[in-house]
Amino acid sequence: ATAKNVHNTTDTTVYYYAGNTTNNWVKFAGFYWRIIRTNADGSIRMLYSGTSHDTTNGYLSTGTKTFNSSSNSPKYVGYMYGNDDSSLLNARTNTNNSTIKTAIDNWYASNMTSYTKYLSTTAVYCNDRTEQTSGTYNTGGTEFYYAPYARANTNYTPTYDCTESSDAFSVDNTSAKLTYPIALMTSDEIMRAGGKDLTSLTSPTSSYAWYYLNSANGSITGDTDWWLLSPNHCHDSNARVFVVFGSDVPGNLDWGHVDYAKGVRPVLSLKSCTLYNTGDGSATNPYTILETSSGC
Repeated sequence: ATAKNVHNTTDTTVYYYAGNTTNNWVKFAGFYWRIIRTNADGSIRMLYSGTSHDTTNGYLSTGTKTFNSSSNSPKYVGYMYGNDDSSLLNARTNTNNSTIKTAIDNWYASNMTSYTKYLSTTAVYCNDRTEQTSGTYNTGGTEFYYAPYARANTNYTPTYDCTESSDAFSVDNTSAKLTYPIALMTSDEIMRAGGKDLTSLTSPTSSYAWYYLNSANGSITGDTDWWLLSPNHCHDSNARVFVVFGSDVPGNLDWGHVDYAKGVRPVLSLKSCTLYNTGDGSATNPYTILETSSGC
């Protein structure tokens, strides 16, 4: 595929894992991860997958979290958001952390700071709050949808592009500045990996995809649903963000109210200069990196 963003403004070729692949496991910082794809800056994007490869609790040990503690404003689909929700522009000013960002940042501060030297600060995590044509941004409760919904539900056109500066979260983007180089997976990345909107992976028209699976070929999060970074829609003053379902509706791409508690599976990106050490990418022999005192 291709990708471009606020740091890499022209189309750059990227590569991603799709379907029931079994050779994208990484052991890093004491945790298991699955490689999602490469990024426009050449770094390797990975999804948190627990403390063992056969786990059914492949989300942060801090437990389930809400995306935001309130859902009664469109601004709460933001990974960060503004104080004023009177317009989409104001809602995107990114002055407040979401509940889920705070939870991820706190986990990173406790577990990952000594590994920051291996992580990209220009990798972008896209909280795409662009409107689509169905409905117009409002705070009155009238239903409207965001662009990720259209790509998943209307025309099935996943993209890795993120050129709206206030939605392109990275450590090095002052308009959407991360505290640490970590965020969440997007609905577009789930689609590229093999997921479909409102479609169970056990339906006759689809098969299992790696993002849902542990090494025992079961749900890596058990029956727990988990959050994505992509807004879905707002209706009756309730903000809703994409989620992936657990074993109750296997791997289904759907939405959840932002004030409901769900699993947290963060995403980070290894710098392109990070060196391979051992492993073949299987669950029992995952890739590892060459750790040095200075990183790379």
